[in-house]
Parts: sequence; structure tokens; C-alpha cells
Amino acid sequence: MCPPSAGEACQLYTGHLRGVLYESLRRRGTRADDYLCRLCKESPATAWDHCHEHGFLRGPLCGSCNAFKGKSSPGSFLERQEGAVLHLLECRGCLERRTLPGRYHVAIAQKHLEATERHRHRGRRWRRQTWVRHVELAHGAARPGRRRRPAADPAPPGDRRPPPRRGAG
Repeated sequence: MCPPSAGEACQLYTGHLRGVLYESLRRRGTRADDYLCRLCKESPATAWDHCHEHGFLRGPLCGSCNAFKGKSSPGSFLERQEGAVLHLLECRGCLERRTLPGRYHVAIAQKHLEATERHRHRGRRWRRQTWVRHVELAHGAARPGRRRRPAADPAPPGDRRPPPRRGAG
């Protein structure tokens, strides 16, 4: 919570800067710490959150909510943070295109399948379907901090021979 003496300085963000480009906000010098965090509405904001794909402002976030949004997996953020989707749609570009940033696409598809298809394995819900993992890796949405290893090539390109024929001879 904001300290009692700073109560007037920490005001609730009302969305009045929706549609403003992050760069123009930085040049103006509008401070995020004049507002309460848009997600938790308890802590003073420390930074302006913005869409990296379109450049539009979303709103002020406290350090804790900003770190959780940036460092957690997209599925965790969408599932555990109340108002996460609405916050992401504060970007005018995402809202006009009726989509979320690309980082969240696989998580949305997975949540939809879990809700509609009821994927189960041996009586319990699967935590992560293998095909989802392959899609994430193919589209560069691997978890932050993990390095992907290239697949090991069993033989140099010149040493590949066709498999032996069976039943001939």
C-alpha cells in the first residue's frame, strides 16, 4: 500500500493514457510512480508496462507485478494474475487486431484445449501435452532462461546410406 503521507500522490490509474505510444510518454516525462499498480491496485507503480510488439502503453505496474508478468510463463501469468487478459488488451494495437501478443498464443490454445477437450492421462489431467512443447519450441516461445540444444545429427551429410532392403535375396 502507499504510505499514508503519500496517499494523494498514488492515484488509481483510470486508463486515460490508453492509446499513447510508450516512447512519447517517456519523452513527456510522465511518471509511473504517481499511480497505483494497475493489476494489484495496492502497491505504488514503478514502471510503465507497454506492448513490445505495437509500442502502446498498457498501464503502470509495481515491481512485483511487472516481474511476474515478465519472468513467469505466459500460461502462469494468464492463469494466476486476475485481470491479466484485460491488462494485455490495454494495448491499442492488440485490441484493434483482436489478439494478444505472440508470446501468449500457445498458452491460450493450451488453456482452451484443457477447458474444452478435458485431456486426461491415467485419470489425471496432463500438465503439458507434448505437442504443445514442440509448437512452443518451433515458434521460439520456449521458457525464458532455458537454452535449446540443437538436435544431434547422427551422421555427416555425406555418410547417409539408404536403409537395407528387407526380404530381397
